[in-house]
Amino acid sequence: MLWRGARDWPLFLTGKSMIVAGGLNAKVVIYPIAEGSSPASRLTNWAVLVKVGEGNVPPPRKEDWSRPGRREELMPHVARFSVPYIDVKSLISATPEFYEYPTCDRDPLPYWSSGRVTLLGDAAHPMYPVGSNGASQAILDARCLADALVRAEHPRQALLEYEKKRLPMTADIVRSNRRGGPEGVIDAVEQLAPDGFDNVDNVLSYSQREAIVRGYATKAGFAAVPGLAAVRA
Repeated sequence: MLWRGARDWPLFLTGKSMIVAGGLNAKVVIYPIAEGSSPASRLTNWAVLVKVGEGNVPPPRKEDWSRPGRREELMPHVARFSVPYIDVKSLISATPEFYEYPTCDRDPLPYWSSGRVTLLGDAAHPMYPVGSNGASQAILDARCLADALVRAEHPRQALLEYEKKRLPMTADIVRSNRRGGPEGVIDAVEQLAPDGFDNVDNVLSYSQREAIVRGYATKAGFAAVPGLAAVRA
C-alpha cells in the first residue's frame, strides 16, 4: 500500500535533496516538488510504501487511485522510521489531506497484439512503482512502436516487431520490481548489516552498490549509449 501527500515544510539538506529510507517491506520517500511559502521552505512530497496483505492479514482494498488515506492506518507504519535531517512523523502528521494507492502489478502477458490493435504502457505491463518506470516505460514503448511503424511495410508487421522487442524487456522489469528494482541496493545492505553500520563501504563497496543500480538502469533502458549524442547531433 502506498500513502502519499505534500506539505509546505522547512527545507532539508540542499533544498533539492531526495531521501529514500527503508527497504522492500517498508520505505519512506521524501523530496521537494515546488517552492514553498518562504525561501526557507519547500512544498515537500512524501510517500510511505508498506507491504501489507500477507499471511493472515487481509489484502488491501480494491484498487482506487483517489481514495483519501486513513491516518489511523498510516501512522503505525510511520512510527518505524527514524530519518536524519527531517522529522518524518511531524511532516506527515501536519499534512491535512493525503491519499492511498494500492500498489499492484500483473503477471507478464503472453502477447500484446491482435490484428491491428496492440497494448502500450500500463495496459501492457502494469508494474510496481519503483525505478521511475510508470511513465518511462510507456515513453520507451511509444518510441519503439513509432520507429517500427516508420520502418515497416505494413502496420501489423510493425506491431509484431514492437511486441517482439518490448514485451520480454518489460516482463523482465516487472519481475525485477517485485524484488525492489534499483532500490534493491538498500535491501542488500540491510541483509548484510541488519543491526546497522557506521560506514556503508564496510558493508557493501561503492563499486558493488553502483553495479546493482547500473544493472537496473541497463535493464530498464535508462543507461546512456556511448556516442549516441554525437550520432544525433
